[in-house]
Amino acid sequence: MRTREKRIAALLMASMIATATISPVQAMAGENEVEMLTIGMSKDQSTITPFTYINGTPGFDVMRFIYDSLFTINEENEAVPWMVSDDYEVSEDYKTYKVTLLDGIKWQDGEPLTAEDVKFTFEYVLTQGNGRWIGIASGVESIDIDGNEITFHLADPKPDFIRSGLADMRIVAKHVYEGVEDATTVASMGSGAYKMADYVPDQYYTLEAFEDYFKGTPTVKTLQLPIISNSSVMQQSLISGEIAAYTGSISPELIETYEAAQNIELISTEGYVSTLLLFNCERAPLDEADFRVALTYAIDLDEMIEQVCLGKADKGTAGYVKEGLAEYTEGLDYVYDPDKAAEMLDALGYTQTDEDGMRLGKDGEKMDLELLVQSGNTTRTRTAELIAQHLGKVGVKVTVTSMEGGSVDDKVWPEFDVSKGRDYDMAMWGWSAPVIQKAGAIVTACYSDFVAGGDNLSGYRSDEFDALAAEYLASEDVAERVELAHEMQTLAASEAPFMTLFFMDTVSAVNTEQYSGWKEAKGTYAFNVFSFLPE
Repeated sequence: MRTREKRIAALLMASMIATATISPVQAMAGENEVEMLTIGMSKDQSTITPFTYINGTPGFDVMRFIYDSLFTINEENEAVPWMVSDDYEVSEDYKTYKVTLLDGIKWQDGEPLTAEDVKFTFEYVLTQGNGRWIGIASGVESIDIDGNEITFHLADPKPDFIRSGLADMRIVAKHVYEGVEDATTVASMGSGAYKMADYVPDQYYTLEAFEDYFKGTPTVKTLQLPIISNSSVMQQSLISGEIAAYTGSISPELIETYEAAQNIELISTEGYVSTLLLFNCERAPLDEADFRVALTYAIDLDEMIEQVCLGKADKGTAGYVKEGLAEYTEGLDYVYDPDKAAEMLDALGYTQTDEDGMRLGKDGEKMDLELLVQSGNTTRTRTAELIAQHLGKVGVKVTVTSMEGGSVDDKVWPEFDVSKGRDYDMAMWGWSAPVIQKAGAIVTACYSDFVAGGDNLSGYRSDEFDALAAEYLASEDVAERVELAHEMQTLAASEAPFMTLFFMDTVSAVNTEQYSGWKEAKGTYAFNVFSFLPE
């Protein structure tokens, strides 16, 4: 056994020994109160602060345990007041938002959390390099505070500012960050339900309940989070009872295995996490819109969902926005037509082939597109392999390259800043539920502006799209915004900067003997902060 695996095994054993002298029921101080749970994490997520977390799952999910936002996304997938009172105000032009901070909120070091901290947060993030927060804060023109009252004045109308801004921005402590030039050097310390007690890189995290949390003391005192990158080890650890759950959704092929296991319950909800095929629009031949569109005709999503997802997913559309959301555009479904794909490629001049029947580039040289995929993600790996097969049938050679997730990030989204460029042909990707569900999601995915288009990982540029996006961001009329969103989605669909493949159902496997307080939350996993808050 390798040294790292021995350390993981030792950590798991320590967790079991700590609770082995008494049964899970005896360990409970109340019906759902437990001393410790061990939750597997699939990968290291740095120090988990708003400036160091690794984007997406599980980094952002765990960060929600440590850092709060003024509003939150609740179990019903609604943006609701969290750190502020219910009597907030929004101006008719959606440019002024007034909230009142609740009394009694504390930082985990015992200091009071004030309106000054909120104002400081929105100003401080603009001095740092995290694009997610810069995109939010850059739209705020000024902030007024009067006691606990906080008034945000926006530069442009933003009807979705509560969900995409106030429910997303993590609040940080002024007394901790003030004067610090590089926020990544600061240790994790927020106002959330859990505080970081220990972190050993590539080994484990330990979270301790914040007893003075303003929503009540969490029901589990200690969350032990060993980093288990081997998916087989993770699965066996859950089945054997060594861990109570793990971060993220389980793979579809494991559903029957977990259903047959003792004390394991599956919690399933509609999923909003996307699985995408990114095209680098700045690199030939993918810089040709018709070439990209031709590839979409060659990919069979029905087969993909049946074989890879085992039917546990909703098909994506060329409009990017998922069906059921306010800005969803009908009539932009992908069509599987390999003959059409071949005809388009022929018309573009990719008619010459090599000895294997694969198309050559226009320069007569062999064309071999590299498709990057995150190692350890079995769903994306199987999807990438199927894509390579589909495209090979129309003569487009694709080589799948499996890389560690961080290495893929470095090529697709260096420093999480689209202005830094990109270095790939095609890549498997996915956005978390908050990204997909926010109003204007198509703007952030395709706008060439580096700030407003902070999710434009394909490097897509279109003057027509940019004009529509600017009009969208300046509009005060929600209905007009929806119509503009339809126009942008239709345009993007015609040029395919990426392909939205599917939205997997969210399925969590949890041990109900060790803990019975697991909560279903739409669009996310059973390992969510609501599972550990008192009723």
